[in-house]
Amino acid sequence: MPELSDEEITLLRGSKTLLDQLLKNPKTRRDAEKLIKTIHPEAVTTDDVAAPYIERIDGLEKKLDEFLKGVQGEKLDSRLEAQIRQLREDGYTEEGIEKIKEIMVKEQIPNAIAASKLWDKANPPPPPEPANFQPTDWGIGRKTDDPDLKLLFQDEDAWAEKEARKAWQDEAAKTRILT
Repeated sequence: MPELSDEEITLLRGSKTLLDQLLKNPKTRRDAEKLIKTIHPEAVTTDDVAAPYIERIDGLEKKLDEFLKGVQGEKLDSRLEAQIRQLREDGYTEEGIEKIKEIMVKEQIPNAIAASKLWDKANPPPPPEPANFQPTDWGIGRKTDDPDLKLLFQDEDAWAEKEARKAWQDEAAKTRILT
């Protein structure tokens, strides 16, 4: 065994103590292992041991993120489809629904019902056009050539009596009752 001086032994013990402290402290361990790996590439570090597990966890995390995005997208799609189905039930045409979708994109509105309200407010329905013929009276008391209407306007009771006789005769003829 070679002879070592007391100074060398103290230096070696101090170096070993320092290296042990660096490798045992969680804050300095990775940096110390990286430095050792730089000089001795064949050395196995904590990162080398953990690498396959970290890779698997990263892959699982990516798959989980994709799955959650898909679920969220499906949820949004189903909500939008339900809103569009409601718009159809409310009487909107396909052309109107397309206009509402354009508003949703342009104004960044995530709700089709809210976008339809905006569309309705911006595009109110035209007022109904008046009918071509709208009388100002019901024709009561108007001069006419019809003898029944003349009798009605001149003597209501006589007209009612005449109509009642006529109705009685019609029924009697149907059931063959003699009058």
